[in-house]
Amino acid sequence: MNKNKVLSIAAAIVILLLPSILSTYGIRLGGELFIMSIFALSLGLLMGYAGLTSFGHASFFGTGLYVVAILGKYITNTYVLILAAIVITGLLAWVTGLLFVRVPGSYFFMLTLAFNQLLYVFFFKLKSFGGADGMAINVNPDLGFGPIVSPVGRYYLTAIAFILCFIFLKYFIDSPTGRIVIGVKENQSRMKALGYNTLYYRVLAFTMTGMMAGFAGALYAFSNRFASPESISWMLSGQVLIMVIIGGSGTLIGPPIGAAVFVVLQSYISSYTERWPVIMGVFFLVLVFLNRGGIGHILIRLWNRAFPDRERTAARKSGLLRTTDVIEEET
Repeated sequence: MNKNKVLSIAAAIVILLLPSILSTYGIRLGGELFIMSIFALSLGLLMGYAGLTSFGHASFFGTGLYVVAILGKYITNTYVLILAAIVITGLLAWVTGLLFVRVPGSYFFMLTLAFNQLLYVFFFKLKSFGGADGMAINVNPDLGFGPIVSPVGRYYLTAIAFILCFIFLKYFIDSPTGRIVIGVKENQSRMKALGYNTLYYRVLAFTMTGMMAGFAGALYAFSNRFASPESISWMLSGQVLIMVIIGGSGTLIGPPIGAAVFVVLQSYISSYTERWPVIMGVFFLVLVFLNRGGIGHILIRLWNRAFPDRERTAARKSGLLRTTDVIEEET
């Protein structure tokens, strides 16, 4: 069996066994960590594999959360609520993606921020959805085995959701569609010359990551049972951006690592002082300056040095790993 698969299976087993040694607080924190990891994975895919840096990804996270909050008043079926959150955020991401991904660089960044603020004001002002006070969510997750109300049950719900999202993204990146998305990021002009509709693949990546962020928001609704405009604020968009940067974009393990560092540190520091955002800001500035590329890239380099892959090393030296080259050969 491939050593990466062995490591992945070992990590999954550790995740599933952790509740047996964690305290109740640790289990609750673990559940939040997995939700933020899914959220960070979605932005990590957009930034690292599609080359689109968004500062408004909380738009989809918050929309997924509000979909469960609003529909949860009338529908109790968990599958329907999650599916509705994914479909609605997907439609929202598809429509906005058609407009935004046409705009290059910093303009795309600013457009996503503006859209984020637009949604924030919408939910902040709309009194029927609780306005600035937010709204309570009175529905528990139920996968057909009874309501999941215990911290351990919710931990496993979020943990399994994270593992499935990770596996899905792994297969997507290795698929022909995923390699085309990466190829568009590396050299859009070349991919156009090869006959690919680059706009289609950029919109596809934007839509898919929006759906995943909406899924994370739906899980957060079941876990936190409260929806507020802060879940769509630019601050949350900035936080998930920091998670991806310190973890390392362009890798699958980077965003979850960044989310873990952020959530654990935030929880630890905020228990001592109310000025935790200042301390966190300074800490992450130092971390980014000293750790360019992200923690995920450092771990991957250490892993490859410990267990070198001769074929991959030879391919990298010869340049065969460049996605556009591989795609061109296949074409």
